[in-house]
Amino acid sequence: MKFSALEGLTRVAALGSLASLAACGSTRAPSNGSGSSTPSGTSSTVTVPLSHAPTGTVNLSWSSSTHKITAHVAMSDFTPGSSHALHIHQGSCSSQGPVAVDFPDVTANAVGAINESVTAAVPSPAGIPTAHSYFNIHLGNSSQISSALGFTPLGCANILAGSSTASDMLTVSAPPQSGLHPSGSAKVTYSRSAKMLSVTVRATGLPPNTSHAAHVHLGSCASQGSIKYDLKDIVVGSTGSGVSKTVFHNVTSPLPKTGWYVNVHFGSSKQIVANGSPTIYFQPVLCGSAS
Repeated sequence: MKFSALEGLTRVAALGSLASLAACGSTRAPSNGSGSSTPSGTSSTVTVPLSHAPTGTVNLSWSSSTHKITAHVAMSDFTPGSSHALHIHQGSCSSQGPVAVDFPDVTANAVGAINESVTAAVPSPAGIPTAHSYFNIHLGNSSQISSALGFTPLGCANILAGSSTASDMLTVSAPPQSGLHPSGSAKVTYSRSAKMLSVTVRATGLPPNTSHAAHVHLGSCASQGSIKYDLKDIVVGSTGSGVSKTVFHNVTSPLPKTGWYVNVHFGSSKQIVANGSPTIYFQPVLCGSAS
């Protein structure tokens, strides 16, 4: 999913709402990608690992007095201002089943992070469902999940049998993609003598035969900022792997050591923006921060 309209958004530094959003890179949790730098004469190269987005945890707690479950979501790497449905389902992350507990939607803030608690009534038996169940956060909000696109899982965590019925902290990870998990790397090379910057992004574990917008943003995966460089789309083949290489000329200085990140989006550059605003396809799927 790419950003054809991103060039205009690049100039917007402040992220207040989806309509004014200029940056979609979410900054990743503290060590979400440490870059390695290799200077050579007038050239320098930095490689930044890319990992699944969004990332974070959910803490499930059960109240015996109210007979309700509270889910405290602490995650980053969402489209700023986007809302998402979340549930506890029967089954597992690799074998999805029907909804067992339906929570209210949660909404990302201006930098793409969610730190919010929502509560839902629990059908009997009381307590957190722990028999073959899992937590799921979706690409769309509750009004969008009737479609296959909106229902797409962004993150998942199995609730193991024997977990506490009072409280359970879960780490949310990427749902399996044909047995693979999304990962990748971004290699940034700058030539001072040629005033040239090249960015090569490689990705694996993505849905086969899809295209994805990619950018270099200012900020971090956990605290998203504006777009610095608009990269060519990553075209993913039948194996779930793809690569994008973009060369920029007349660049007078390299990227700083920190304060930027590389983001790969759910959709192509033609899909991620409509009428100047991010669409559902803008959601990051891979991110890595320079450090």
